[in-house]
Amino acid sequence: MGGVRSWWDGLAARERVLLGVLGALVAGLILVFALILPVIDARDDAANALRAAKTEQALLARAAPSGNAARQPFTRSALLQSARSQGIQISRIQPGSAGEFSVWIDDAPTEALYALFEDLLGSTTAKLDRAVLSSDANGRLSVQFTVGG
Repeated sequence: MGGVRSWWDGLAARERVLLGVLGALVAGLILVFALILPVIDARDDAANALRAAKTEQALLARAAPSGNAARQPFTRSALLQSARSQGIQISRIQPGSAGEFSVWIDDAPTEALYALFEDLLGSTTAKLDRAVLSSDANGRLSVQFTVGG
């Protein structure tokens, strides 16, 4: 420590001022980049996560079946009736071993397909297990999904 002190004392007053200003600038940069910016970024990330969670909660609340209406048991005929009411042509239905159905729809308007899902999930005890969607340039969808009661 004595070597640093003697080196400092050996500097001219102008050099000491310049090194002091440089030290203050380095300390300020460390303060900004190590403390202040990470706190601001964390606050922004938290606000974005909260906004995304609120959006997801609103979507789930809209998609959840209403508790005040009695839901019918899910059947193949309920699936066909819902599809017919939405104007959707089902290409193929394959029953599974646990009472579920794998369903293929080759060409459906986006709104009608989502209305089919909403109708099935809201009026029956259907549970959508898996869905694979693909879209063409005109906004029409092809979908393969598994639904069960």
